[in-house]
Amino acid sequence: MSAGRRYGDVLILSATGGRRLAVACDSLGGIGPKPGDSVGVPGYVVGRFCSRVPLMELLALEAEPLAVCCCLCVEPEPSGRDIMAGVLDELRAAGLDRTVALTGSTEKNVATSQTGVGITVVATVGRPRWGRARAGDVVLVVGEPKVGKAVSLESPAVADIPTLRLALGHPASGDVAPVGSRGIAAEARDLASRSRLELVADPGCTLDLEASAGPATAFLVTVAPGFGRDFERHLAGSERPVQALGILRRPAGRTTRGRAARGWSPC
Repeated sequence: MSAGRRYGDVLILSATGGRRLAVACDSLGGIGPKPGDSVGVPGYVVGRFCSRVPLMELLALEAEPLAVCCCLCVEPEPSGRDIMAGVLDELRAAGLDRTVALTGSTEKNVATSQTGVGITVVATVGRPRWGRARAGDVVLVVGEPKVGKAVSLESPAVADIPTLRLALGHPASGDVAPVGSRGIAAEARDLASRSRLELVADPGCTLDLEASAGPATAFLVTVAPGFGRDFERHLAGSERPVQALGILRRPAGRTTRGRAARGWSPC
């Protein structure tokens, strides 16, 4: 097996027989139902969002999850049980519960006063969906940055896996990138640079571009020129907010393969 290559936060390994494995993970500490937690939320919510992050990172590359491994630094009952129930329901919401194996471990030897969780997802992948953005594409933000107590399963401002799948399925969409604790601006710079482009910001964008998006409460998607409105209609059923972040262009003095750059047209 090779040493691997990184695609954002996802590690892709070449295995025997021409196979490729993709690995993504997320961790959480001090958020949960225990007395030492800084943010008090049910264990079920912890399981939903902590598993959502690596699943979204893999699905954005068009990888197919095989297994979810949960390392839970809490007792089996009730905290471990509640967190695992959340992970299973996140798999169900993503349509993966019948195809993905779920396993985990809990702390059985000492009492814990604070929640700690690590989740790793292993997937298979062909050619990763990566570097598809072209000059002239519009970059849209789906969802809004949320962190701490502002993160809620019921909030329509929080991106989810069904909405990510809708975005991937639109014929005019290119790159899709979940946004986490680094914020929208950092993810947008990386998205543009991997296609050797730069982002010209839309002055009408009202989002805090430096704010943490916590457990992937927003994601970026590039859309071909002229398809912005159609893309928004495509996502209308998800009720997640969509806002134009900017347009991609070639840096001065550099030529890029792909569509020619066009004037600013978020729609």
